[in-house]
Amino acid sequence: MNTAEIEEIPARDAYTILPRNQRTRLFSFFIAILPALLLWEIAAIKVNVRLPKAARKRLFRLGARFALLALVIELLESIVPESGLSPLAHACVRALFLAAVPEELVKFAAVSRFGKRELDEMGPGIAILIGVGCSLGFAVFENKLYVLGGGFSVWLIRAFSAVPMHAIFGFTMGSFMSLSWQSRKGSADRLMLLALIVPIAFHFSYDFLIYLQAYAPALLWPQKALPPLMLVEGLFALILTNHAVNGQTALYGSHVPVDPKGNRALGLSVVMLLLSCIILALAVEFPWVHGIAICEALPLVFTLDLGLLALARSQGYA
Repeated sequence: MNTAEIEEIPARDAYTILPRNQRTRLFSFFIAILPALLLWEIAAIKVNVRLPKAARKRLFRLGARFALLALVIELLESIVPESGLSPLAHACVRALFLAAVPEELVKFAAVSRFGKRELDEMGPGIAILIGVGCSLGFAVFENKLYVLGGGFSVWLIRAFSAVPMHAIFGFTMGSFMSLSWQSRKGSADRLMLLALIVPIAFHFSYDFLIYLQAYAPALLWPQKALPPLMLVEGLFALILTNHAVNGQTALYGSHVPVDPKGNRALGLSVVMLLLSCIILALAVEFPWVHGIAICEALPLVFTLDLGLLALARSQGYA
């Protein structure tokens, strides 16, 4: 096929001339980044400010680079033999040392490194956007690897569970950092320590139940415990975020609010409610399919949080 023939192909058919492996990579990247973009919009609405475009790109790239660093750390740690461990001990070791600690440590380092410029210009509240953005950059990189290895069904489960949970960890880390930077009572160091410890604890709890289910399939309680755990961690993170954003010194000077009247928050609340209803219908229709139940938890949390936020802003309270 020569150049002239390629130029005559209609735009709708241009995608089909790509090699199959290239099409797969493009599609996998799209489905890996889609949930992250939605969650990034939720974060911007909650903080009610948007980072400049250049800063957003830099933030996502930084998150992906630190994800690669965490992956290297995890690969090195996976060399350590774990033979002879019980399923419970095996799940603890992998959840803590191969997931929670390395991943949250590199996110913490990334947020601390990235945030100085934006903090000085926009105020401590911007740490929430930085924390969520860095976590989502990490999640996109990780999700793309899982999609390539496991296909569409893996993405679907992770889109409603693992990726939003990374955002929840980011909300938690960023909110504690914001409160630390706002602190005038000598509690800044304690809050900064919580910005690291609490996300590690949340991440460990989530991954521990997943690993325990994998290593001991006969156990039913880990899978049943996941949705309540995700609800509790999600509610804690978003309530903490509201507290951090509403501080008098959260943001400096004047800025253009992303959602001053709560209209966007209301729209996304409706979207999340529809997603919750769809997932609930799927769970009722296909009760034997594992993983559907955990997909219901976080859309419900975001539905409630965004709905209340929309109501508060419509009344001029947030």
